[in-house]
Amino acid sequence: MTALGRLVGDERRFAEEHWGRRPLLREGAGDFAALLDLPAVDHLVTETLMRLPGMRLVRDGSPLPPSTYTRTIRIGGRPVQGTVRPEKVLEHWGAGATIVLQALHRQWGPVARLCRDLELELTHPVQANAYVTPATSKGFALHHDTHDVFVVQTHGRKAWRVHAPLVELATREQRWSEHLGDPGEPVIEAELAPGDVLYLPRGFPHEAEAREEVSIHLTIGIHARTWLDVWRHIMDGAHEHSPFREALPVGFARDPEGLATEMGDRLAELLAWLGKRADQEAAVSFVEGFWATLRPELGGQLLQVAGLHRVDAGSLLRRRPGVLHVRVEEGEVAVSLGNRTLRMPARCEPALRFVEGAAGAFAPADLPGLDETSALVLVRRLVREGVLEILDAGG
Repeated sequence: MTALGRLVGDERRFAEEHWGRRPLLREGAGDFAALLDLPAVDHLVTETLMRLPGMRLVRDGSPLPPSTYTRTIRIGGRPVQGTVRPEKVLEHWGAGATIVLQALHRQWGPVARLCRDLELELTHPVQANAYVTPATSKGFALHHDTHDVFVVQTHGRKAWRVHAPLVELATREQRWSEHLGDPGEPVIEAELAPGDVLYLPRGFPHEAEAREEVSIHLTIGIHARTWLDVWRHIMDGAHEHSPFREALPVGFARDPEGLATEMGDRLAELLAWLGKRADQEAAVSFVEGFWATLRPELGGQLLQVAGLHRVDAGSLLRRRPGVLHVRVEEGEVAVSLGNRTLRMPARCEPALRFVEGAAGAFAPADLPGLDETSALVLVRRLVREGVLEILDAGG
């Protein structure tokens, strides 16, 4: 099952009826305890060197001063600021504070793998935080988020109230404020139990409170790319059109009516320019921007590189779950690997397309279009780059 399917069930229905439009509550979606349970939280808080902003504490809707649970230590003779003091965190937590573990997609393997799979399926950036709330306590006051979220309950129970939006399709320019008014009666009131999933599009005000036991939930944030992002991307090239660089008239600030008139005269030119720039090339450029921001997932890579000497034509390999995006540019094959691009000879394209589409294990000898020596050179390079992994690599 896909990562999205685990969370929403019917993916097509979710895409057509819920994505960016309305919440979805899915009770008993699955067993998510392995993503983050109480022992895992205990390990992160008490046995690792956590630092700001990887963790913070919140109580009754307000963040606690970091100075009350962090300190500066020295490592290798150098000061390291903002390191978490586990005993102080536990003290605040015992008094009702919520522990917020931030950016778990960068520091906890099970969550990172789910987020990466979800990111590749949605092709929208994904992040994850966890909220560890003591019994009967409340972390955040009523608010809306400016990104979509999947709330995944992994431990305990938490009561949720969700209201209709006061701002349609809120983005970072429409952050929550009490001045927006009263959101009215909830459209969803539910108690999430382990295995339940709640999808909230951006802009839906919500609040939650733990029940009679510790609650752990993941908030998987989806930073959806919008049409505004597309138009901004295209407009980034407007400086190349010399008429747009002409100075405004002398004294324009004293004549807004005149400026408005000339703006209307020049609007046709802007629309004509946009009509030429909003094309396949702009779409490709925008899409490549997504692939270029993906962070490599390199768990186990040290063992992989150490085992490279054992790779031969019959070795079994598989593509790592993650990004591999192949395209042809100016007679070369460009291979996007998250935050970097490899360029290889055109003759490697059939083999790279094979790797890109490989769903299971294969051997270097299976690669089309290359002799044995070339195939071994290619797969060893792809292992080093974190694209392929050797099955049973032991160094």
